[in-house]
Amino acid sequence: MNYALEKAREAGVGLLCMEGNFEFYKHAGFVLASSMKIHYHAEPEDSDVPYFLAQELIPGYWSGKEGTYEPPKGYFVAEENPDAFEKYDAQFPAKQKLKLPGQLC
Repeated sequence: MNYALEKAREAGVGLLCMEGNFEFYKHAGFVLASSMKIHYHAEPEDSDVPYFLAQELIPGYWSGKEGTYEPPKGYFVAEENPDAFEKYDAQFPAKQKLKLPGQLC
């Protein structure tokens, strides 16, 4: 995780937002995005969304700003166009679910 964050920082990424488990990602420096005045599009603006996280990678990048996160176009492509997605997905080899040692679930 630290390696990826450093590479993002080197590439000039000033702020990183993501959905995830706060208890897991807080150790990598993530905070609730609402504490940085970044609102999650599907929730009330004043709510603390426990799964919506952010980290400022370049100090001062987000300072004094406020905004609303909207998922990228195509984020829900499988739900929006299931027939086309199924056709696309069929081009790839069948997937096999594996349970490997050390896996959480």
